[in-house]
Amino acid sequence: MLFVAPRSAWTVLDDWRGALGLRGTGSNSIRMDQARIPAHFTRETSLLDLPVEGGSVGSKLHGNPMYAGRAPSFFHGELAAVMIGTAYAAADEYARIVAARPLLLEPDRTRADLHDYQRHLGEALGVIHLAEAALRQSAEDWMEACRRNVSGEAPFTVVEDNRLALTFLNAGRMAWDVLQGILFRTAGSRHARDGERMQRYFRDAATYWTHVGPSMYEPLVRRVGCDTLGLPSEHIALIP
Repeated sequence: MLFVAPRSAWTVLDDWRGALGLRGTGSNSIRMDQARIPAHFTRETSLLDLPVEGGSVGSKLHGNPMYAGRAPSFFHGELAAVMIGTAYAAADEYARIVAARPLLLEPDRTRADLHDYQRHLGEALGVIHLAEAALRQSAEDWMEACRRNVSGEAPFTVVEDNRLALTFLNAGRMAWDVLQGILFRTAGSRHARDGERMQRYFRDAATYWTHVGPSMYEPLVRRVGCDTLGLPSEHIALIP
């Protein structure tokens, strides 16, 4: 069941300050004690399977088909966008780091002159660019699915939702892999200290990696496999 709770019914808990990363997101918990929710503030449906066929209240109200899209793929697109932006920021910081770090035995040269660090940066950027391309194309596909759904050309199906969600998730995973596996790993331990930008980018990305979104990878790949084989997949729970 989905519901809207009146502001008087809940209290925000100050329990986010100790998070490893993404400290500015304010993902605090809330507490509801003996709260009463009016029946007209409720809807018997799942957030992961909102009925949007033919349009929604939002798409009719705002005249925008975006409000008639399925939620899981949209959520994964949001997460992927944040991760790719973080990976780009880490690549910028990496370029600054290697250009400013003198070589121990040749202080008139920097790490930017070494082939290995040039290769590290180029490899990382190649993957980040690929992840961004996948993100942008999938976002266009998502909007097209919304448009066709509202126009009545074709419903926005769970099968399409699964496909787009998995593509978004893979884009986010690609950004995480190069951030932690190339950029953070080869930037040097001094940049893992408190106050260093590279450390913050790593912490933020690592916190994404603990989010419920990436944990949906295994059920999503199974769903897409079943969809392709013509087998039912909606019984495969995305969240344990």
